[in-house]
Amino acid sequence: MASPSSNPQIHLSMVNVANFVSIKLCGESNYIPWKTQIICLLQSHDLFGFVDGTIQFSLQTIAPGDDDDDEPKEEEKGEEMGNEEDKLQRKRNDGFVKGWIFGSLSDQLLQDKAVHKLDSAREVWLVLEKLYSPKSQDGSSIKRAESTESKRDYSWYLPLYRASLSGDWKKAEEFLKRDEEASRAQINSLLQTALHVAVGVKGEKGKHFVKKLVATIKNKEDLTIRDCLGETALHYAARFGNLDAAKILATSYPRLLDIDCFDGLYPIHYAAEYGYFSVDVFAYFLSVTKDSAPYTGLKGVRLLYRLIHSDLYDGKSALKELAMKEFTFLSGSHLNFWQQLLYYCVPVKSTSRSRQRRPNTNDLENDSQMVKTKYVRIYFRTVIKKLHTLIFGVLEIVVPPLKHIRKKKLIHHNAVKYAECLCEKIETLNDKEVDSIVSRPLLDAACYDTYELVEIIFRKFPSLAYCYDQDSKNILHIAIEHRCENVFNLICQMSQLQHQLMVSVDSSGNTVLHLAGKMARNKLNLVSGPALQMQRELQWFKEVKKIVPPLYWESLNGEKNAPYVVFTDEHEKLKVDGEKWMKDTSSSCTIAAALIATIAFAAAITVPGGNEQQSGLPIFSGNIAFIIFAISNAASLFTSSTSLLVFLSVLTSRYAEEDFLHTLPSSLILGLLTLFLSITSMMISFSATVYLVFGQKKAWVLVPVATMACLPITSFVLLQFPLLVALISSTYGAGIFGKKSNLLF
Repeated sequence: MASPSSNPQIHLSMVNVANFVSIKLCGESNYIPWKTQIICLLQSHDLFGFVDGTIQFSLQTIAPGDDDDDEPKEEEKGEEMGNEEDKLQRKRNDGFVKGWIFGSLSDQLLQDKAVHKLDSAREVWLVLEKLYSPKSQDGSSIKRAESTESKRDYSWYLPLYRASLSGDWKKAEEFLKRDEEASRAQINSLLQTALHVAVGVKGEKGKHFVKKLVATIKNKEDLTIRDCLGETALHYAARFGNLDAAKILATSYPRLLDIDCFDGLYPIHYAAEYGYFSVDVFAYFLSVTKDSAPYTGLKGVRLLYRLIHSDLYDGKSALKELAMKEFTFLSGSHLNFWQQLLYYCVPVKSTSRSRQRRPNTNDLENDSQMVKTKYVRIYFRTVIKKLHTLIFGVLEIVVPPLKHIRKKKLIHHNAVKYAECLCEKIETLNDKEVDSIVSRPLLDAACYDTYELVEIIFRKFPSLAYCYDQDSKNILHIAIEHRCENVFNLICQMSQLQHQLMVSVDSSGNTVLHLAGKMARNKLNLVSGPALQMQRELQWFKEVKKIVPPLYWESLNGEKNAPYVVFTDEHEKLKVDGEKWMKDTSSSCTIAAALIATIAFAAAITVPGGNEQQSGLPIFSGNIAFIIFAISNAASLFTSSTSLLVFLSVLTSRYAEEDFLHTLPSSLILGLLTLFLSITSMMISFSATVYLVFGQKKAWVLVPVATMACLPITSFVLLQFPLLVALISSTYGAGIFGKKSNLLF
């Protein structure tokens, strides 16, 4: 064996033992896998000699010289000093090895067997080997092992293993008739029982198998048999999301809910970790797990962490993770109009089961007609709901995006359920613990505009609305600073809360109006074009100014700046970019409008077909197509001229900050609308001219002409119409501010 690890002590103290040893030794059942992992850990650091006896560390290993009175030579002094330092290092390393072994033992084993009183790592190793190694069991155990040697060969249980995997109860029953003890036997190298394997089979087949198998187990305590990781069959049911199996096991032996695995995790932890798309499973475990152990201390923190991610060491609670994942809620999905329409129509299986009160005998006797009417109504509603689900099930096959939207809606529903379940459990803690767990996720939710989570927390913990971050910013400050209109609207509809939050200042002396004056660069991309971005910033500043008392309009912050000064300084570059964008857009549209006006004027002078020589009237003056040509050509000329003048006024505007709020957007809206009408009128005029000159009164000529005339109109709609809609919506629409909830306090 090599000499003990030459790595410095600080290196061994920083070793993360959990990366090597994931098992807590609790007895004979998991001694072999535990031993394997410990050996890997020790060998990787050249420390295995401390347990197999090849490395000695005793300070008495070097005998003194024969003549104690003789002075040692200089080189002997140096060698002796080196030996002493080496011995001390070995003793320290032995302490590390012993500590690693103690850390991988269960609390019960460490107390009962008194191994903590042993002096060296080798003594601890030998005692554990004597107690739990299969080779060193007592005589009765050896005798039992010999008598069942053939059954200990896992190939004996292969038929039962296959039947459990497939949920085939007939074959399993045949095997259990030959071997009655097989129902509690560990049938593979992972020390799983047939029940461990069977809970992985879902549906009626798996439910039937588990129910029958549990019925064959006479001693219900055998349901607590663990695998090599200390997991019971209920742990497996929670991991696989098998609600039917979980109910059967928990009902048959409720103590299963209170048994943790070697990592200290309860079945509810697994339900939280693996049940994201099956919230019913987690909700069930939450309702039946009455013991406080999974919800308190480190285990309670682990439960919170595992609700969203399996990483137990990332330092984020489940609520905080929910708050930071804005796409898990509807408010962060940013659906377009059509997606929103489909979203509200797509049915999703409700995670909460509505409970209908069953009428008792007196109800039936007193008012049987009313009860019948009630149940007819419930039946009719159920039929409509199932029909609705069936229709959308068929539509999902025809329209694939529907499936994606339904999945997204399911995620949103489950996220709300998770948040509600978490808050219900956190309610049982004291105020200090609640504040430490919930305040940071609340502020994060405000930062990401996840108003659904904010509303849930407000309902459960109203006092947390007044919490602050490290910069003394409250939830209203954060919502305004990050331009989170949903959270802002939610707070503004609560008058008492709004008035108390809006008058506070942060650590830099900024009021809410100062924060509204600062530019939120991360939210500028929500609208297209610098001009619309400037308009959105002005709308925020004006809206916040409405709720702030006039006394604070001119208040100075820590840098001695008033709110409007902060706004001007922060938005100076955006204002310049907005001016450039407006001028570029107006210049391009001016050219188009001038070109259309020229064409329309020329068409009015040279009418299609020419004029009669005697009267001077147009030849086609009596034709309906000519009347359409005259009207559309006139409309094209007038609208293009109007558009031209409007865009010229935009080019010559003063471009003050206030102009970006209404004046400039209104001018741009009018210019684009008239330009669109002029293009449409020009195409109609051109189509009528083609029909008059080349159509020869044949109606079918209109079809290809009209189709081709739609191309430029369609191009304008696709390229410029979204901008026009955005301008109209932001300038004259309902806006981003308004009521978000019925929550009032």
